[in-house]
Amino acid sequence: MRRLGVGVLYNRALTDLLLAEELPVDYVEIIPERSWTDRGRGATPRFLEHPRDIVRIEALAQIYPLVAHGVGLSIASAAAFDLGHVEQFADWRRRFGLYWVSEHLAAVQVAGNGVVDHHAGVALPLAWDEELLHLVTARVRHAVDLLECPLLLENGVVFTPVPEPDMSEVEFFNRLTRESPCRLLLDLHNLYVNSVNLGVDANVFVRDLDLTTVAEIHIAGGNEFGGFYLDSHAGACPPQVWELLEQVAARSTGLRGITFEFHESYFPQLTAAGLERELVRAGEVWRATRRERDVATGVSASNG
Repeated sequence: MRRLGVGVLYNRALTDLLLAEELPVDYVEIIPERSWTDRGRGATPRFLEHPRDIVRIEALAQIYPLVAHGVGLSIASAAAFDLGHVEQFADWRRRFGLYWVSEHLAAVQVAGNGVVDHHAGVALPLAWDEELLHLVTARVRHAVDLLECPLLLENGVVFTPVPEPDMSEVEFFNRLTRESPCRLLLDLHNLYVNSVNLGVDANVFVRDLDLTTVAEIHIAGGNEFGGFYLDSHAGACPPQVWELLEQVAARSTGLRGITFEFHESYFPQLTAAGLERELVRAGEVWRATRRERDVATGVSASNG
């Protein structure tokens, strides 16, 4: 996997800035599902692409390396694995030269009343057990074969943990990356959310996680609502996320990119200047960790 640097998760508020190359980014991350309508398994054609979005993505691909971030694969659902969804991603990987594909380690699809692809509306809490590990490892292997590129799975936000799991979340991820070709997308804001809402010790989490398997890091901001802190991508990163990034990036020897996420509805509050500040700061962390690693290994910084 090529080391890309600092990227931004694409939304339509960024189109003009990105096409004018006015942001300090090395790559762009796209969410393919936002650019098509999925008519469901059995429909012909199943995926109806939105022409205006395709034109934008084609234009971005002429300027930046692209990576994909999926939101609908539901790889941890007990319902049948949606290989058609994976094949659509594989088609996009070839068309747009995607460097890698990431997804959430999540279950959002449930089967009920004869409908396999009923959407639960939220990501369901996962039981960190042997059965789930066996299910996901097999699906990762199949997906990587179809995608012909790395697949990264992301740690999620939890509001109602499943009690008495067989293993911790960290142990699950460590075994998943040992027993399958899966790499990790470590979302530091998700981890911070869990630390606020559940008391998860973020420092212990990253201490025990095999950081050599982390290929991408997500950073973002959030806000409070109804007594919870939410992963709403509501603007600038909180200080705790920057602290985690500085700690983790230096130890993630397989890191290929740091991606800043924000939702376009918050762009008027964030502003272009605020966005640039977040990206510049992420770039400083990226360059510092690269220098540290190059000095430690004796590798020239010009080698990628």
